Amino acid sequence: MSKFHYIIDNGHGYNTPGKRSPVWDDGRQLLEFCFNRDIVFNLSILLKESDVSYDILVPEMKDIPLWKRCRRANKIAKEQIRSCIFISIHGNGIDRYPSANGIETYHHPKSKEGSKIAKIFQNNLIEETGWGDRGVKFARFKVLRSTNMPAILTENGFYTNYLECRKMMQDLWKKRIAYAHYKSILKYEQINL
Repeated sequence: MSKFHYIIDNGHGYNTPGKRSPVWDDGRQLLEFCFNRDIVFNLSILLKESDVSYDILVPEMKDIPLWKRCRRANKIAKEQIRSCIFISIHGNGIDRYPSANGIETYHHPKSKEGSKIAKIFQNNLIEETGWGDRGVKFARFKVLRSTNMPAILTENGFYTNYLECRKMMQDLWKKRIAYAHYKSILKYEQINL
């Protein structure tokens, strides 16, 4: 039985504009929606097998506005007997810098606990993938500032980088990224025993 309840946000929906890779030479394209959901699906299997308490924030296929995601997360947290941790899972993209690569993890600047959690996730994501370490950063993203609990947001590779995107499309890499999130949750549980 876990000490915390984890609210897993599979950032973005099918209809979110712009959240996709270029169409590569072979005609393939990665939708961030699909990538995020595959990570969350693989993570949910691991959490369920380990009896870790969690909710998937957005089971719907369509995009849910940020304010509604935050309200939904806060409602889940209010109904829990355990303290909650919010984890938003994403892929990264920036068209004007196609060489940009690596992993970064965000927390709210005023959240000491968020900072501690973000460091655990960043370390495990780098260890499991071997990808570039873009560091732990703070931001005032809506899901970090409007959720009533420690919150982090992981950016797991750049779908605008050809080489990284090719890996992000592979089941093996998606499972490794999910496993890094899982390992981080177990680590956080362990240090809070």
